[in-house]
Amino acid sequence: MVDIRSLPDAWGIVERLGGDEENAKEGLYDIYYKISTAIFDYRLRHNLSQKKLAEKLGVTQPMITKLESGDYNYTIEQLWKIATKLNFKLNIEFEELVVGFSIYTHPESEDNDDYSETCLAFAEGA
Repeated sequence: MVDIRSLPDAWGIVERLGGDEENAKEGLYDIYYKISTAIFDYRLRHNLSQKKLAEKLGVTQPMITKLESGDYNYTIEQLWKIATKLNFKLNIEFEELVVGFSIYTHPESEDNDDYSETCLAFAEGA
């Protein structure tokens, strides 16, 4: 019998195999997922078929399929039009993430002030 604690970390393997480019796209996929589920949930809440939602948005039914699957690369204008027609609030944030750091010194031990250690601390979004 295999002890599962001895198995390698599955997410670590996925990250290594995916490469940096795929890992960087994870945030993009999250955005697509949020948009597609919002459109799908709207359609279900309002008891609309894909065809009726397409008429409301002024697009084709196959386009609704793409929108709901997340298999579509939206422009900002398209997102704005969809949000306006569905009475959604559209927020787009585009800001630099700043990594702040500080250097501090503290005694090596509480009993001995003769030795000290210099440390570097990082904080994202600082």
